[in-house]
Amino acid sequence: MSVEFKLSVEQRRTAASFLTHLREVYDFLSPQLQDGARYILERPDEVAFTSMRQLAERAGVQPATMVRLAQKLGLDGYESLREPFRDELRKQPSGYGRRARQLQERTGRRSGGRALNHLAGEMMSADRENLSLTLQAIGGDGLAATSTVLAKSRRLYILGMRSLYPAAYYTHYACSLFRDHVVLLDGPGGTFSDGLRGISDDDAVLIFSLEPYTSDVVEAATYAVETGADVVAVTDSLVSPLAALTPHLLLVGTDGPALFKTVVPAMAVAQALVAQMLAQGGQSALDAVAESERQLGRFETYWPAGVSPEPKSAEVPSEAPVQSPEVEYPQVGKFGLPRK
Repeated sequence: MSVEFKLSVEQRRTAASFLTHLREVYDFLSPQLQDGARYILERPDEVAFTSMRQLAERAGVQPATMVRLAQKLGLDGYESLREPFRDELRKQPSGYGRRARQLQERTGRRSGGRALNHLAGEMMSADRENLSLTLQAIGGDGLAATSTVLAKSRRLYILGMRSLYPAAYYTHYACSLFRDHVVLLDGPGGTFSDGLRGISDDDAVLIFSLEPYTSDVVEAATYAVETGADVVAVTDSLVSPLAALTPHLLLVGTDGPALFKTVVPAMAVAQALVAQMLAQGGQSALDAVAESERQLGRFETYWPAGVSPEPKSAEVPSEAPVQSPEVEYPQVGKFGLPRK
């Protein structure tokens, strides 16, 4: 009986059709390939955001086995094998409730510390892969060119909301140490749009935004484009609404098992951009850093090096008995009437 191992174009379109075909050819695979295929059939939810090395380890096979399985099915490699599962994940609703349920299902609510340790390791591994994918997607030249756009701006506006606020805050704080005219668009008291007042085509806006995209962020980017300012967007997809607004697009990987999409690659991009802007700042940037250090020292902002804190011992209260103040009671005569 001849078996067609290679997936047709239709069978590659969805995870369901891929799994159906894998079941059909399973009995005709070598024992090693069966081990890899069995894990995919039993845990298809892991394929979308698990690296080849991780999946092979869990399946108890060598990473090369997963490559051979993909090639047996007529695919270029593991990434092609994973693509239908990633597409399936992209099509699903992105609500936090769904992601929270998936996280609990993956760990098992009664699995104890072992499952939690596994989850932590999985998240770290996912971030390593996301960082690698991010560097591949952006490229060293792309990052350098983008930092130049930001460095030459008259005024630099920085925006990131919700889970991306830390990336925006870090960038603003670090840049303020070596350059003037850095504006963090955080909008206290409902003044978000006020921060954009005065923006012009001499300025640049650095935006951090991942799906689901915050409406105010998209509106701010649109307004900035209308004024002629350069907009740099750190985002997660070519179909992000920000992708239609600017050619300065820095794509980051975000896949992972946590409730929120990972912000680690976005933070890494923020740090790289800050370092590259400082490198282009010349003597004025060095002077600004020195002045920042003097000001921080004047206010003793940081704990002095080599000095250990000395907690004060709690005072032990005295055990001497507490005497109540003497109270004079009026003398009472017959029938309870006070004597004069």
